[in-house]
Amino acid sequence: MLQHVVNEPWTRMRVGLRGLAWLCLTGLLSACSTFEYHETKEVKIKKLTEQQEETIDEQALLDVGIVLFDPGIVDLDEDILAYSSVRQSESVWFTNQLKQTLEQSNAWGLIRALPKAGLPMDVTVTGELIESNGEEIELQIRATDSTGAEWFRRNYQQRASAYAYHPEVKLPGDPFQATFNQIANDLYAYQASLSLTARRNIRSVSSVLFARDFVPNAFEEYVQEDPESGTVSLLRLPADSDPMMQRVDRIRARNDLFIDVIQDYYRAFNRTMEAPYQEWRKFSYREVVYARQLAEQARKEKIAGLAVMAGGLVAAVEGDRGITRGAGHIGILSGAQIFINSFKKREQSLVHAEALRELGTSLASELEPSVVDLQDRSITLSGTVDDQFTEWRRILQQMFVLEQGETDPTSEALR
Repeated sequence: MLQHVVNEPWTRMRVGLRGLAWLCLTGLLSACSTFEYHETKEVKIKKLTEQQEETIDEQALLDVGIVLFDPGIVDLDEDILAYSSVRQSESVWFTNQLKQTLEQSNAWGLIRALPKAGLPMDVTVTGELIESNGEEIELQIRATDSTGAEWFRRNYQQRASAYAYHPEVKLPGDPFQATFNQIANDLYAYQASLSLTARRNIRSVSSVLFARDFVPNAFEEYVQEDPESGTVSLLRLPADSDPMMQRVDRIRARNDLFIDVIQDYYRAFNRTMEAPYQEWRKFSYREVVYARQLAEQARKEKIAGLAVMAGGLVAAVEGDRGITRGAGHIGILSGAQIFINSFKKREQSLVHAEALRELGTSLASELEPSVVDLQDRSITLSGTVDDQFTEWRRILQQMFVLEQGETDPTSEALR
C-alpha cells in the first residue's frame, strides 16, 4: 500500500508526459506543410454608357477632390515605424490610383488630387492607410459633399492575388485595383441616387463657399451653416452679372491652373516611383509571407522541441537502466536545442525587416517638391507641395486684392 502511494505521482507524471509528447508531435505533423493561395475577386468599374454621356447635363457633373491619403504613421507599430517614409510615398500612389479609376468611369467633372483639405469642392474624398505591406491593404475612405452631407465612411480590405508578383504572370493593373474599383463604384452609386436638383445645389454651394473664402463679408449671407450638424444650406445665389462674383471666377480659374500643376507633379512622382515601388511591394510581399511561415515554422519547432524534451523526460523517469536514462537525457538536450533554433529563425526574420527599412529610406528620398511655373508668370514656391499649396492660397488672396484696385505691401511675391 505504501509502495502504491509513493509511485502514484510518478505514474500520473508519466501519463501526463506521454500525453504531452503525443499532442506536441501530432500537432506538429498535422501542420507540417504550408501552402498559401489567395484569389482576388474581380470588381468591374461602373461607367456611363455612350447614350448617358451624350444626354448628361455637364452642369450636373460633380467635381471631385481627393485629399492626399493620411499615411497612418501615427498608428504604426513601433517595429515598423521606420517604414513611415514608404507610407508617405504610398499616400501619393493610392490617391493617384483612385483618381485614375474615377476618371475611367466618365461620371464626374474635374477630378483632382489635393495636398490638403480645405479647398471647397463638390465632392471631397479623404482616406487613411490602415494596412499596406504588399500582400494586403486596408483603407478607410470617407466621402462628403459641399453641403456637409456624408456620403459614406467605409473600410476596404483586399489581399493580393497569389500571382500578383509572379515573374511569369502579368496581371493587368495594380494588384489592388479591385479595391479602387469598388470605391469608385460606391461613389458612383451614391451620386446616381441624387436628383438633378440636388447635384446642381451641391455645385452652387461649393461655388459660393469658394467665393466666401475670399470675400467673407460679401458672401456670408448666401449660405447658412448648422453648427451642430456641420451642414451648409444655400439661401440664395449671386446674380450672374455680380462683378464681385466675376472676379472670384477669374481667381478660381487661376487656382485651377495651379491645381493642374500639382496634378502634373503627382503624375510625374508616380511615374518615377512605379518601378522601385513595385519591386518594394514584391519584396515586401515575399517577406510578409515568409515571416508568417517562419513564425509558424518556429512555433512548430518549439512544439517539436517540447515533444522531444517531454519524451526524453519520460525515458529519464521511467528508465531502469543507464542506457535508457542516458537516452532520456540526450532527448532533453536535443529538444532544448530545437527550441533554441526556433529563436534563431526569429532573428533571421528581423534581418529581412531591416532590409525593408533601407528600401523605405531610399524610396522616400524621391518625394521632393519642385518649383512651380504658371503660364502667365513665374512664381517661386518653396517647401513641400503642402507648403506650396498654402502659399498659393495666400497669393490668390493678394491677386484678388490687386484686382479690386487696392495696394498690398506683400505683392512682391507676385513678381
